[in-house]
Amino acid sequence: EDATKLRSQCTIHVIPMLNPDGVINGNYRCSLANVDLNRKWENPKRHVQPTIYHAKELIRSLAAKKTLMCVIDLHGHSKKMNV
Repeated sequence: EDATKLRSQCTIHVIPMLNPDGVINGNYRCSLANVDLNRKWENPKRHVQPTIYHAKELIRSLAAKKTLMCVIDLHGHSKKMNV
């Protein structure tokens, strides 16, 4: 019931994993270029950190159209292999 009410009143955008090249190689913070993407969030370069750059552009675009209630960055880590 609460979830239905939330979905009827809000638009929820989900951006999947922003570091697929690093994660596939066992890194959870660093990209394949050995860059900690969490440290590049403030000023990402389009061709060096494209996932971060375009995620920020999407957020800016959404904010220009409507008031954003929140932006949440979730992280999940597992010590299990091949999960």
